[in-house]
Amino acid sequence: MNCVFSLLSNNPGVKLSVKSMSKRLGIGKKYVLRLCFKDSRIRRVSGLEVGTNKYNVNVFTIDPIP
Repeated sequence: MNCVFSLLSNNPGVKLSVKSMSKRLGIGKKYVLRLCFKDSRIRRVSGLEVGTNKYNVNVFTIDPIP
């Protein structure tokens, strides 16, 4: 099982950066980024959702099930 997906599924709707996920899981940032892009259930957040105007941000989330 994808450890990044399990971390995000415990907190649905929470937007976490690659740096904070790597600190919580104790694995490297590049490996976390690879796992995020590999799983189709994990969505990359746009910059406007987190309050910045940047186009590319390394923040990911899982949408809560309604």
